Amino acid sequence: MKDLPQTIIEKINKYAESKKLSVDKKKKLLEIVKKKYNDGLVVPGDAVGLIAAQSIGEPGTQLTLRTKHYAGSLEVSVGQGIQRVIEIVDGRSSAKYPSMTIYLDKDYFKGKKEKDIENFCNSLVDIKIKDVGVFTENFTDRTVSFRLDDEKMQQINKKPEELMDMIYEKIEDTYTSKRFTSNKQQINFHFDNNTQLYAIRKAILAWNKIPLSGVKGLEKAVLFKEGNEFIIKTKGSNLKEVLKTEGIDTYKTTTNDIFEIYKLFGVEAARESIVRELKYTFDTNGISISTRHIYILADIMTVNGNVRGVVRTGITGKKKSPFARAAFEETIKHIIDASFNGDKENLVGITENIIVGQPISAGTGIVRLTLDPKGLKKMIKIKEKENA
Repeated sequence: MKDLPQTIIEKINKYAESKKLSVDKKKKLLEIVKKKYNDGLVVPGDAVGLIAAQSIGEPGTQLTLRTKHYAGSLEVSVGQGIQRVIEIVDGRSSAKYPSMTIYLDKDYFKGKKEKDIENFCNSLVDIKIKDVGVFTENFTDRTVSFRLDDEKMQQINKKPEELMDMIYEKIEDTYTSKRFTSNKQQINFHFDNNTQLYAIRKAILAWNKIPLSGVKGLEKAVLFKEGNEFIIKTKGSNLKEVLKTEGIDTYKTTTNDIFEIYKLFGVEAARESIVRELKYTFDTNGISISTRHIYILADIMTVNGNVRGVVRTGITGKKKSPFARAAFEETIKHIIDASFNGDKENLVGITENIIVGQPISAGTGIVRLTLDPKGLKKMIKIKEKENA
């Protein structure tokens, strides 16, 4: 039997210390864990890739076709079901429903009221000019006016005067002059009579996208309370900017966008993200899959330092074996390309050996025996003498 890894032994020692186990009980616990650990080890030659594919693929047929569920009253949509699994396994460069789970720094918010935390949550939302008011064009007079929308303003935690001043300062374009009305409820922009109408319209479209506050990309934010801790769920993701925000727990805050994690923290973090997101998707659908199978998939997707999908342009398309590439998709194309390039088929993997009808290099097929004729003759003579 193999010895336990040092990390497991340390955990057992901590557990025994916390539970005040006797020496005999601790020894018995170590024996049980050691037996379980050795029972769980993979036997050399096991086709772990095939087992992982079957273990993920078969339960995957039970996944719902529902593409999203809603977190909270503001309908923060989160990717769900088979569509989310396909998105992860295909290695798509952006999530269809990007979302963040933001944890707050307890020391920063210590002693602050729930209202203050709600205001902080709202301050993260990306607010643009189009979110607070409306532009009205008068093409005849070459003028454009802007007013705040009372209905939109109900969701914005800012004073109207403060917003109007901010918008006045931020809008700079092709107009000849701008000024407030006497009550500061409206901004009027005047254009030169020679200004083309499409140029005015183009300017308005650009003004609507001017950011006023919040984190770029965060469309909505909902505050939850789990136990004694406040958590913010968002629609949209911008992990890099959120982690710069004061009051955020940078160790626990995360996103469901795997490529965003890969760009910020590297391939190891992306690997963990793949496992976490797949596990979460299966668990929320009531499907139990051993994490070891998911880790094998994540390892294959990230083994070369990049995140690659299980698609013809990703893992499968980069295989050295022409037969393995042809077995997945575009069979004729791969065979012709291999012929033109003079690719060599070494018949190493499982797929290519099945194609040509040879034993696969897994299980009993992984064993290679070499017979020594001279040694065999000597052994026969010795056996004959023993039996004589």
